[in-house]
Amino acid sequence: MEFATAFVLALISSLFVAVLTVLTQRFHGHLSHDNHAGVQKLHSAPTPRVGGLALCAGFLVGGLSLSGADQMLWWMLCIAAVPAFLAGLIEDFTKRVSVRTRLLAAIFSGVIFCLLTGYQITQVDLPGADWLLSLSLFSLVFTAFAVSGIVNAVNIIDGVNGLASGTSIIILSGFAAVAWQVDDVQILGACLVAIGALIGFFLLNFPNGRLFLGDAGAYTIGFILAAVAVALPARNPEMSPLIGLLALAYPVMETAVSIIRRIRRKGSHPGQPDRLHLHSLIYRSRALKMAQAIGSPHLRNAMAGLIMMGMPLLSSALMLMAYKSTALVWCSVAVVALTYIVIYRKVALLAPLVSFLKTARAIDGEIPKVNKSA
Repeated sequence: MEFATAFVLALISSLFVAVLTVLTQRFHGHLSHDNHAGVQKLHSAPTPRVGGLALCAGFLVGGLSLSGADQMLWWMLCIAAVPAFLAGLIEDFTKRVSVRTRLLAAIFSGVIFCLLTGYQITQVDLPGADWLLSLSLFSLVFTAFAVSGIVNAVNIIDGVNGLASGTSIIILSGFAAVAWQVDDVQILGACLVAIGALIGFFLLNFPNGRLFLGDAGAYTIGFILAAVAVALPARNPEMSPLIGLLALAYPVMETAVSIIRRIRRKGSHPGQPDRLHLHSLIYRSRALKMAQAIGSPHLRNAMAGLIMMGMPLLSSALMLMAYKSTALVWCSVAVVALTYIVIYRKVALLAPLVSFLKTARAIDGEIPKVNKSA
């Protein structure tokens, strides 16, 4: 009953702030509206990018509804998330915080998390690596960088309506199911509060994209995902220490492929945005065809997000079956990675052709222009 109350209050609080943000955007839009100029942008209408405020409200109200014992871990996570949240929020309002500064803020959040909770990545079941991770300082640094990597990965997939928040809801639901199976009520409570807050935001973001997560939202939920991924096996040694890698395999793969792609492209660098993320390619090909098939071209953006949610569904389902065995976890990670690569290669070949045909038909007046929101 306690967890149900926390979930509902987190959802209602988040939804209330999300609706209020949208209704009052004429007063703050000059600061909060997303800049829709950029190769990676898939929307055209000015939209508030401060959904992180809705998440913050849900986190705070939902957390207060937990009992004293169950609150402890949650508030430690919230305190540790503050540097990443503030760096993202300042960027959302000013657009002047450098990528390096935001990365350092995420690393700092990771360090605070380790020091407050005592949870670190101390093993990965690999000879040599486990010896290095047994060194406290090395483990602290490795964990902080791993946390910052997940924070950045969630920000990368935040490109079409509902994708980042929907992916996070699915992954947190998987973590919650595993926590319930091993009777870890503190992790379960933390996951349910985070899921409730995310759903409140999701209702405004999907399918029409009236509010965006922004950097504050993406960094904060990325941090919560990373922290749970570290804490859950640390608190329950019967689990594989790599369940987090499996649960987060989709955003990790998206980040890894993006870095490799940009390094291989002449004149580019790993941090340079582009329109070659898998969700961007899906948006220009499969989502376009599916939206037209149902007679709703304006839902193309949301359709891309819906299609991509199959990836976290796959990884979370595999985690529920494999969380006790590192061997099974590695096999499952390979399955998710192979699935991603096969889909990417197929869609990457299809997207340019579909995009060309769309442009040609638009010139002939066959496809009306629609307002796209990401």
